[in-house]
Amino acid sequence: MGNNKKSIFLIDFDITISKKDSTDVLLETHQPEFKQELRKRYRAGEYSIREFIKYGLGSLNITKEQYIQTLQENVIIDETFIDFVKSGAKFKIVSAGARLNVQGTLSKYGINLPDSEVISNDLKFSGTDKNEITVENPFLDKEGYYGVDKREAVENYKKQGYTTYFVGDGPSDYKALEVADFAFVRKGTRAVKFCEENGIDFFEFDNFNEILEWRNNTSY
Repeated sequence: MGNNKKSIFLIDFDITISKKDSTDVLLETHQPEFKQELRKRYRAGEYSIREFIKYGLGSLNITKEQYIQTLQENVIIDETFIDFVKSGAKFKIVSAGARLNVQGTLSKYGINLPDSEVISNDLKFSGTDKNEITVENPFLDKEGYYGVDKREAVENYKKQGYTTYFVGDGPSDYKALEVADFAFVRKGTRAVKFCEENGIDFFEFDNFNEILEWRNNTSY
């Protein structure tokens, strides 16, 4: 490997690691009509990504066990991510969804990530007769739009002297892709167009083995 400098991969979760958006899956399973309403409002610009997550996950009247079970039954991942984890590359997951979506889904694949490895929103489950879910934003962006400041996550690692790679697919990743040392973008996603239009140097990947191969062949 050509790197003598320390490097880290900051990786988005939904559609980048998972095949489907995990919040969409939860809503589709338990609140399909409300999901359509939320989508409509988000597309019309009435709701931010943060509000979509807040109202969406907040509408799920299910227990934590049911929540995790829904993820494990319905969310599948790009299994080459398992090889990526085994490779020993340093990484953290950065998601505008929820930490439990990441941990709950990945635990099915034997990937058990502690809280410190997932930069995302926290969920609080409460209530005896009604299962209330509250979304908390410990990494809130200044605009309060995305819910998680992915750009700040990249900048924090750059300040610590890391070569920082960002891996993503969509709008909540754009600000991070702009400041990362190098960008990896899931093939055929909106982020490809974004990088092309904004002159961002990127590698379009189909699976995580291609990222590992790139890393092993490049002294970046």
